[in-house]
Amino acid sequence: MAKKKTNHKSQKAVSQNNKGLRSKIFETNNLFKIILLTIAFYFFYNSSFNYFSLDDYLINTKNPQTVKGIAGIPDIFTTLYFQQGEMAYGYRPIVRTSFALEYQFTKNLSYNPYISHVINILLYLFGILLLYNVLRRLLRNYSPWLPFLSVLIFLANPLHTEVVASLKNRDILLNFIFSFLAIQQFVRWADFNKSKHLLLGIFYFVLALLSKETAIVQLAVFPLVLYFFTDLPLKKLGRFTIIVFVVALIASLGPLLFLPDFKRSILLIENPLSIEPNYWLHISTSFYILGWYLKLLIKPYPMSFYYGYNTFPIVNWTNLWVWVSLLFYLFIAIVALKKLKQKRLISFIILYFIITISPFANLVMPVPGIVGDRFMFFPSLSFAMALTYLLFVIFRLDIHQTTVKLPFVKLIGIGFLLVLLLIPYGIITRNRNKEWRTKYSLFRADINHLRKSVKANDLFATECVNKVNRELAKPVDPYEFVKSMLDTAIAHYKLAVKIYPKFYSAWNNMGAIYSKIHANQALIRYRSYASKGKTKNARMEIKNATRYFNLAQSYFRKSIALNPNYKSAYYNMAYSYELQGSYSSAISYYKKLLTIDTNNIQVMSRLANVYFRNEQLDSARIENQSIKKVDSKSDYPYINMGNYYYLMGDTIDAIKEYEVAVIKGTNKPVAKLLSKYYHKKGDTRMEQYYRNQAYEAEKRQKIEEKNYNEKRY
Repeated sequence: MAKKKTNHKSQKAVSQNNKGLRSKIFETNNLFKIILLTIAFYFFYNSSFNYFSLDDYLINTKNPQTVKGIAGIPDIFTTLYFQQGEMAYGYRPIVRTSFALEYQFTKNLSYNPYISHVINILLYLFGILLLYNVLRRLLRNYSPWLPFLSVLIFLANPLHTEVVASLKNRDILLNFIFSFLAIQQFVRWADFNKSKHLLLGIFYFVLALLSKETAIVQLAVFPLVLYFFTDLPLKKLGRFTIIVFVVALIASLGPLLFLPDFKRSILLIENPLSIEPNYWLHISTSFYILGWYLKLLIKPYPMSFYYGYNTFPIVNWTNLWVWVSLLFYLFIAIVALKKLKQKRLISFIILYFIITISPFANLVMPVPGIVGDRFMFFPSLSFAMALTYLLFVIFRLDIHQTTVKLPFVKLIGIGFLLVLLLIPYGIITRNRNKEWRTKYSLFRADINHLRKSVKANDLFATECVNKVNRELAKPVDPYEFVKSMLDTAIAHYKLAVKIYPKFYSAWNNMGAIYSKIHANQALIRYRSYASKGKTKNARMEIKNATRYFNLAQSYFRKSIALNPNYKSAYYNMAYSYELQGSYSSAISYYKKLLTIDTNNIQVMSRLANVYFRNEQLDSARIENQSIKKVDSKSDYPYINMGNYYYLMGDTIDAIKEYEVAVIKGTNKPVAKLLSKYYHKKGDTRMEQYYRNQAYEAEKRQKIEEKNYNEKRY
């Protein structure tokens, strides 16, 4: 009896010890989660103060479905991610839906972009917590420190700033979250053999695919995870792989049944490999880029908002770094395959890295921008796990020891090395978040190390011009203060065409600066001096204007020669002649433009007005009649004809045309003019009517200005 009692006491003690151990592990895991979330929040919370930045217009205020809010969701699921002219960007309805829902409840708030950034941060924090929970399960036979340290190093990686701070890259965050939710469910299916987990995992995988097309690589990741971290039989694993492959095929090809035909063409300025016919050069350049990615993971500085042509040269097999990269990848691939049967952790880390980096290697197809910081989001997990693995090797720790306890000296040593890593990571990350505040701040921060990039120079120059135009739109005259920024824009456009002389849009943009800004400002000064009787100054300014116009027109001709169908260059050429008073030349180029861009009522309206200025009233009338045929709802022809009559002293006919124009579309200046006219006539009823119309037009104008201010960031 005494012996039985002793056994009972012993069993009770073991049970209490196990309970205490589980409680301690639970407390430790909660502590780990708090640490991870706290550090992640500290590293990224300052991105919540940012505005809209690079490419955010693709999914936010400029997207026609997003601005409809909930009402736009049906259209979101039946249209492309974004389409502008001949450029189309895939099918990602989940991320667009997230922005539509967000816009539904925040469209009237002035801090809309801040809310968007807060949501991105919350998604990142949720992704970190999810990743930790998944790794805890996958690495349950390893030290609890392994998932914690891996996630800690992963979350702090400065390369993640583009994903978190750029709203457009919410698609990567959602892809990450849904992919790991799918992994979590597939592992539970393998553990408990319940179909609901399999179905839920497939559902999450479909959501990942509908968030971003690159989720297709999870077709290789899912079987890899199940092979390494579950006891799923190989036959069952094979059937599982076939099932998810069929699901991916349906999810990828199904939308093609109702989406319009589209093709994402990669231009030379985005990736020179897009026009490189020699595939051996594709392979050598791809390994050069893969080697560069390794360098970027080790030293994530400086980062760049865009790369493209000619940041990375097309290199052949005589390049040393091609061979260094190739040999490294061959070496780690051999190590991974050698340890595959034993299911060694290092093998999984390597294979996960190779799988997730493969879509961005330019081996299968050219990647937009040739390289991107954001492309390292998934592969950086392998890098973090490899560093953690290395820490265990350096401090001779047993990676399979499942207790939380570590020798104090070794714990201090690991902590010291982590601090040495996390402090610079934190400084770089938080500074980079600030650089993403606006497009201009981002471009200005990166442009010095992107001087070889055609598109980066073009984007920076264009944003400089946008800032100048916003300043020139103000009531004061800031021309003298913005000239230096215009010089900066010109310098970077010239860099762009020096790298790629056939870059026709940069030639056109330079011409626009000289005609629309420099020459136009010279004309303003000319009129001012002429009105004050300062003849000498007036002559000097007209010479300046002529010089600027001549320079601009030479750039426009260069642009048109490179691309005979480039509408913007024809328009700018015609407008420069119009500003210059060379109406016959302006008419010629507007007519050439209309042969390319037929039925463009804005161009037709400008042509009609130039006809009038050139004293060709009949031609002006005919052109306005043509506008009415093209768009019967347009107010352009009525405003134009009203102006003509008004300038010719025919007030009665002018008023008739203006009244029709207000009916066609509430126009503030026209409505105010009519209100004043009827005030003088003593007709209070009509005066009030047109005052109300002017008020409605002003409201609409404020809404348009608000949308513009949101888009400009």
